[in-house]
Amino acid sequence: MLFVENGLRYARTARTENKAKPDFLFPGVSDYHNPAYDPSKLTMLGVKSTCKDRWRQVLAEADRIDHKHLLTLETSISTYQTDEMASKCLQLVLPHGLHQTYTPAQQTWLMDVATFTDLVRTRQTA
Repeated sequence: MLFVENGLRYARTARTENKAKPDFLFPGVSDYHNPAYDPSKLTMLGVKSTCKDRWRQVLAEADRIDHKHLLTLETSISTYQTDEMASKCLQLVLPHGLHQTYTPAQQTWLMDVATFTDLVRTRQTA
C-alpha cells in the first residue's frame, strides 16, 4: 500500500461524527477524536473513482478538518465543478498523468499523489 511504503500512519474507514467514515484518516482515529490533538496535523482523503456530484459527500466526513482531499481517477472534470470544490476547501488529488486532461488553469490547482503523501508526511513529522 502506498501509505505504508511512505511510512504514513492512517486509519481506513474510521468513524468520525454522525457515523461518517472517511476513506482515509491521517494519522489515525484516536488522534482525530483527541480534542488536544492539533487539527492542523489531521488530514482526510476521500476516494471516488468518479466524482459527479458524489464529491460533496466528502465534505461531511471529518468536521475537525477544514481542508479536505479527494483522490479520483476521473479525467476532465468541468471548471465549474473544480471551482466549486476549491470554494468548499476540497483539494482534488489525481495521479500526475491525468493532470493533462484538465485545463491549464485547473492544472495549477490540482495536487498529485506524491505531493499529497509529502503533505501528510510533513504533518506527521511536525
